[in-house]
Amino acid sequence: MTSARREGWLLSLAAFLVVTLVRPALAHAYVWMIRYGDATCTSCHTDPSGSSILTAQGRSRGDLLMRTRYRPSDYQLADERHEEPSKLADFAWGGGDLPDEIRLGADLRGGFFAMKPADHALDKRFLLMRADLFGDIKLWRVRAAGTIGYADTGALGAALTRQAAHNLVSREHWLGLELDEDATWLVRAGRIALPFGLRTPEHTLWVRSLTRTDIDDDQQYGAALAVSRGIVRAEVMGILGNYQIKPDDYRERGYSAYIEVAPIPKFAAGLSGLFTRARRDLVYRVTDYRHAYGVFARYAPLEPLIFLAEADWLYESVTWNGNRSGYAAFLQSDWEMGRGIHFMLTGETKNNGTLNERPSFGGWVSGQWFFAPHADIRIDNIFQTIKTSVTRQDVFSLLVQLHVYL
Repeated sequence: MTSARREGWLLSLAAFLVVTLVRPALAHAYVWMIRYGDATCTSCHTDPSGSSILTAQGRSRGDLLMRTRYRPSDYQLADERHEEPSKLADFAWGGGDLPDEIRLGADLRGGFFAMKPADHALDKRFLLMRADLFGDIKLWRVRAAGTIGYADTGALGAALTRQAAHNLVSREHWLGLELDEDATWLVRAGRIALPFGLRTPEHTLWVRSLTRTDIDDDQQYGAALAVSRGIVRAEVMGILGNYQIKPDDYRERGYSAYIEVAPIPKFAAGLSGLFTRARRDLVYRVTDYRHAYGVFARYAPLEPLIFLAEADWLYESVTWNGNRSGYAAFLQSDWEMGRGIHFMLTGETKNNGTLNERPSFGGWVSGQWFFAPHADIRIDNIFQTIKTSVTRQDVFSLLVQLHVYL
């Protein structure tokens, strides 16, 4: 093991031990949403598939079920004590009293990133991963939601300004109509996160990057219909393209959809499908047809343990340049060691489908601590073996994130 790689592992191990060892000794394991048998997202999030914009119930659940408490009496089960959420769970740590029709917030995520490809120099940098303001206003059954933020690098697909860096970005903005009194049906139009697969926070997983369905800047303009009723959660979206990309020839048009069913408590499984066509591919400059179809599941066999899995088949046809068929998949286990303290193991694999390409593999060892209201810290150790038909590249990455939201 090289000295740089050894230093990276020691740094991440030390940080994870700090997160783990300072946890209160009386902490119990508290289940998250599907661990409670609730597979829906609309009770806590504005977006039917989950998003940064939280409802009042989402803020309450986040405080009651996710974060670490530090008084011994806090480690009784919340439903046994009829516990009320802390005032700090409200908007701006209790500094703002918003009506039910208005949901406002902010999301700030910064981090330290180090990457060491084999036989290459160590790359170290600090990142501003997200700095967004967001809101959702409801008048009768009509809703308007959107985000505005700053990106010093990246997120060019969501950029409102056209500089190489330091851009103003809007990842989502849409108008919607709730079709029934219980808001189980929602139709909306605008810039929307694509409904596909599991919306995990690890947006760099290969299932997200290869299907182009991450929540950083892969959102598209279009119209969507979502339902969340009983054991069924589903959404279908007609994609009109990303109008923050120019010229029009590069914009993808098609559809994206998923359906998930939760036949028993603490288990849900679903199917996803996506098809797009762009008149001009970014690389080959000719018409590009892209398909992605997959399965996904969530399961909590025990209160502190949950498994997430997704597997997607990918097919791309580039006019006059042939076609390729590949795949991407991941499996993750999340063990809540103590209230608000999580240990995660993730394995992933991919194949882009190029001629004679060999499978690539990745492994994540992660820890996350929800240590205060509206705040958490996360550490990811990632090792990937990326293969082509003739080459192999081993890459070790360390990512430390601090996340604060209003």
